[in-house]
Amino acid sequence: MRGRGDSYSLLFRLLHWSIAIVMLGILATILLRMTWLNKGAVSDIIMDYCNAQGVNMTQEKAEVLAKRIRKPMWDWHKYLGYALCVLIFLRFFLAMFGKLPLLNPFKVGYTFNTRLRAVIYLVFYLCVIISLLTGLVIEFDLEILPRVDIKMIHKASIYYFASFLVIHFVGVLLAELSADNGIISRMINGKSKFDF
Repeated sequence: MRGRGDSYSLLFRLLHWSIAIVMLGILATILLRMTWLNKGAVSDIIMDYCNAQGVNMTQEKAEVLAKRIRKPMWDWHKYLGYALCVLIFLRFFLAMFGKLPLLNPFKVGYTFNTRLRAVIYLVFYLCVIISLLTGLVIEFDLEILPRVDIKMIHKASIYYFASFLVIHFVGVLLAELSADNGIISRMINGKSKFDF
């Protein structure tokens, strides 16, 4: 368990912030897909423009064009997914060899708060792994379960991710307001704000 005076290694911080940045990038592509770059919304804009210009355009052709417009954004979703696969593998590989800490929710002697944090992180990592695996199944068109079920599971990722973000930020805020304050400083520069 980390306390107020503990510091975070450079490796731990680099991996933490890399995972955070990649996951925020993935979230951005999901939010774009659900809002401004939604296939239906983009195809409606194309249809409205074509109708206003007197150009003959069918809804099917507009949807094909909409998919092409948003393809680069979706490519970024895939690239960031591959990057996250590598980062999560590194996270567990390094933890397995004792190079990075990983809370074990079953360890004897933990306080309730530490055990709760460990359970939350365990659930988070399980959800991330499920998201990555379902993404790979979709990307490589593997026949494991009916495709619609895999897509549904993969799309549900946004709900656990948004929930975890809220829990994570609230947890950091509560830690800053408790005896374990300085966690933000330690995650940025590796030392407590009280270390000189």
